[in-house]
Amino acid sequence: MVNETKNPQNYVSKIDEIELNLTAGAVCANFNRVCILYLLHKSPKKEMQAEKIASMLGISHRTTLYHLDVLKDYELVEVREFRKRGEKLLRSVWGLKSENYDKIRKILCKINKIIDKKEIESVLKFCMANELNKKCRKTSSSNKIRVG
Repeated sequence: MVNETKNPQNYVSKIDEIELNLTAGAVCANFNRVCILYLLHKSPKKEMQAEKIASMLGISHRTTLYHLDVLKDYELVEVREFRKRGEKLLRSVWGLKSENYDKIRKILCKINKIIDKKEIESVLKFCMANELNKKCRKTSSSNKIRVG
């Protein structure tokens, strides 16, 4: 019988578990990051434009990019598409890092144990409803006829 503490495979699996817990902790450290990861996971192609994420969550584009960069540092997301603005290349479309789907799925499972999935969904529904209201107000105000 092999002693469990001396089996190198046990050390590797424990290190993987610790890394997974640290990554989940970093994601959960900010609710915006949880929502971003959840939005990307729920989107059909597992990707979204940064502007759309910002708009849906009601946060600035700069804040969204900051949180996407943090998620990128943990190898959970990647830039899928750039767009050119003058001489600059801007990160436009972000998506879940496909080679880490298994890790992402495990992190989402851990998050669901910490934060109720229904709470995340209700926050996202509220944010999406607010976004829809803003678009409706913008459309109705642009359709007004100016008299005078």
